[in-house]
Amino acid sequence: MKIDNGIIRSLLSAPLSPCLPVPMSPRLLVSLSPRLLVPLSPCLLFALSLCLTGCSRPNPEVEKRTAVDEFFARARSCRPSNGSDGEDAGSLKLAVESVVSAENATHVRLVAYARDEAVDFYLPIYRMSAGRWLINEKGRAYLLNEQCREFKLSESKPSPSSASIFWGGGQIPQDGRIRLNPGQAFEVTLVFPPLPDRTRVGALVYDGRVLPFTLLSETQRR
Repeated sequence: MKIDNGIIRSLLSAPLSPCLPVPMSPRLLVSLSPRLLVPLSPCLLFALSLCLTGCSRPNPEVEKRTAVDEFFARARSCRPSNGSDGEDAGSLKLAVESVVSAENATHVRLVAYARDEAVDFYLPIYRMSAGRWLINEKGRAYLLNEQCREFKLSESKPSPSSASIFWGGGQIPQDGRIRLNPGQAFEVTLVFPPLPDRTRVGALVYDGRVLPFTLLSETQRR
């Protein structure tokens, strides 16, 4: 097939937009050398870069760590003066297993466990004389949000399995004391008022222990 050299020269000399195709007939698309299609590659590269940007996902662990660091930087002034950081302070280990902020309440699932030695864990007990929930007669359990606002405990619900193991499913011990032997764990759900919708990070303060958590997932809001 014979190609008109004048048509080819006019195509090569014409200005090319980086993302607009060059008008040409099907006959020329079949006949021209692949080198004539190279100027269209910037458009392809631009599309690939958009795809890579759109398909990338933030690292949840990095987001969580950043949010917690920002929270403590802002909330340093409202932390309890005798508070200790994290789950590993002392021989009693505490961990926030989950936080679900619903329309009417916030549910925090807390796990207490002992590793190498027996240790006492105290549940919150409502004291009529004090008019509030107390841990071992003096400690408190409450939530803190980013603005240092406190959300007081409204209910404490040991898990059925823990209640069955430690006191046969009957009444909670009057002093709230649970003896954990090495390797044992106790689970309790603490109920607080609902957190504001904009809350991204907060902390459970349990008898002076500060346990941060994040609310970055939609499944944590119901």
